[in-house]
Amino acid sequence: MYPIVFQYKFIQIGGYGIMLGLAFYLSFALFERELKLHGKDPELAYKLLLLVIPSAIIGAKIFHIIENFGSFLNDPFGMIFSGAGLTVYGGFIVALSASVILIRMNNENVLEIFDLVSPCMALGYAIGRIGCHVAGDGCYGIASESFMAVSYPNGIVPTSSPVLPTPLFESMFAFLVVVFLLQVRKRTLPTGRIFFLWCMLNGVARFTVEFIRLNEKIAFGLTQAQFIGVLFVITGIIGWIMAGKQARGSAAA
Repeated sequence: MYPIVFQYKFIQIGGYGIMLGLAFYLSFALFERELKLHGKDPELAYKLLLLVIPSAIIGAKIFHIIENFGSFLNDPFGMIFSGAGLTVYGGFIVALSASVILIRMNNENVLEIFDLVSPCMALGYAIGRIGCHVAGDGCYGIASESFMAVSYPNGIVPTSSPVLPTPLFESMFAFLVVVFLLQVRKRTLPTGRIFFLWCMLNGVARFTVEFIRLNEKIAFGLTQAQFIGVLFVITGIIGWIMAGKQARGSAAA
């Protein structure tokens, strides 16, 4: 594990930070390509990148603090300025909300842009999860004697016991989602359906992997991430249906 790759005095570069930067860059490059292929102004990719990076990091940090409020009270400055401790869904929710505002300000159809950015988000998630594995940030699975199990003795949250590397499981699934969505988007679908399909796939994946992760159960034997995953699936199903109805209504008119 490489939680810290480079350190000189107060300058510190971590493995997670490197992978996060790579995730943003490659997602941006793919999004710029998608905009060009669909006749959109690629300048929108730059605007969203400058907005998404800080909003995603701030959102991820805020949600992590909420999830671990007891630890935050014990060491608020340590948690705020730590390079670790980022909740993916928190970053996504805040960045998505900010993106809606920017897309509308640029007079673009929000769902149309979300369709184009969906495989890019999946790509960023896939690479970001590799960062979790590289840094050993604690989002591990349960202890296991499986051949797939690994230990993180030098991780940010060290463990010498073999555990299931759930970040890698999520990463592999997300890469498959990238390929799948890039193929699906070649078909003519109602606006918004690719995005809502991504919501469903993302929700199902997170709900499933939580059964072998160490996150605390909050109600009905489910974790907070599982409830959010269910919300993603429900949103995806409702959005898929509504997008179809809207497309049929427009065709009839």
